[in-house]
Amino acid sequence: NMVLTTLSLSENEIGDEGTQHISEAFKINKTLASLDLFNNNIGVEGAWCIGEALKMNKALTTLDLGSNEIGDTGTQHIGEAL
Repeated sequence: NMVLTTLSLSENEIGDEGTQHISEAFKINKTLASLDLFNNNIGVEGAWCIGEALKMNKALTTLDLGSNEIGDTGTQHIGEAL
């Protein structure tokens, strides 16, 4: 039985809408340990979605959000979820 533990979607321009869909999926995923969303045009709204998902998913140990536009507000929301 194969399980997904690492997902790299870097440089795919998924934006906030794509991030919302990914966040919904990893709310219920219990095996994903590493998620790479580097340079995907993610803003505060996308960061909020990720933060909400992180409140439910405790398996994720690595999250790369470099080169996105989440700002201080998005960073704070994600930090509060951890």
